[in-house]
Amino acid sequence: MLNALGVIYLLAGAACVAFYFIIGFYSRFGLSIQWIWLVAGAALIAAGLLTRVPVPRWLRCAWRVVLVTGLALLAGLEGLVISGMNATAPSGMDYLVVLGASVYADGPSPALTRRINAVMDCLDKHPDAVIIASGGQGKSEPISEARCIRDELVRRGVDPGRIVMEDKSTDTRENMVYSRTLIDRPDAAVGIVTNNYHIWRSLRLARRAGLTNVHGIAAEYTGPTLLHFMVREAISIAVHFLRGNL
Repeated sequence: MLNALGVIYLLAGAACVAFYFIIGFYSRFGLSIQWIWLVAGAALIAAGLLTRVPVPRWLRCAWRVVLVTGLALLAGLEGLVISGMNATAPSGMDYLVVLGASVYADGPSPALTRRINAVMDCLDKHPDAVIIASGGQGKSEPISEARCIRDELVRRGVDPGRIVMEDKSTDTRENMVYSRTLIDRPDAAVGIVTNNYHIWRSLRLARRAGLTNVHGIAAEYTGPTLLHFMVREAISIAVHFLRGNL
C-alpha cells in the first residue's frame, strides 16, 4: 500500500499528464515543449510507485535534493516572470515593437491575437509611434508572423504606412536584434508589445540588443495554457542565462 508521499506523487503525476491533454486539445497540440508535462508526470508517477520498493537511501536523498532544488529554482524564475506581467509604458513611444507568435492556417493564434489587441488598445496613447511587426515564418506557418500582424492591423484600420515589418527573426533574441536595425537611435522610446508572461525576458533581451529606453506593454493572457507558458518562460530564462544572453 502506498504511503502518503507516494499518493501525493501519483496524484501530482496524474495531474501533469491530464494537463498535457487539456492544453493539447486547447492548442491543437501545437505548443512548444508541451512534452515536459508528460515527462514530469511520468517521473512523479514512477517516484510514487517506487515508494513501495526498497531503494538505496542515497538514491532517495538524491531524488529529493533534485526535486526540491528544481522547485526552488522554478519558483525564483517565476518571480521574474510575474514581475513583468502588469507592465505598461508611458505615453508617446517612438516605436511599438509587436513580437510575433504562432500563426495558424486560419489566422493568428490566441497568443498573437492578444498581442494585436494590445497594440490596438494603446494606439491613441502613442499616436506618432512607428509599429514594427516582428517575426519570421515557422515551418508550419502559412505566412510570416510579421505579415500576419501587419495584415491584421491593417484590417482593423491601421494605416499601412505606419507599419514596418521585420520578418527574419526566429526567436525573441532575434526579434530584438533585427528590430533594433529598424530603429533610428538607441535611446528612442520603444514599447515592447507581447504577452504578459513574456515581458521580463523580452525587455532584458531588448537592452542586450542595444536599446536603452524600453518599456513593456503587457497583453493580457489568460486561459488553460497560461500555466504552460509561464513554466516554459521560466525555462527559457534559465537557458538564456546559461548562454549569456541575459
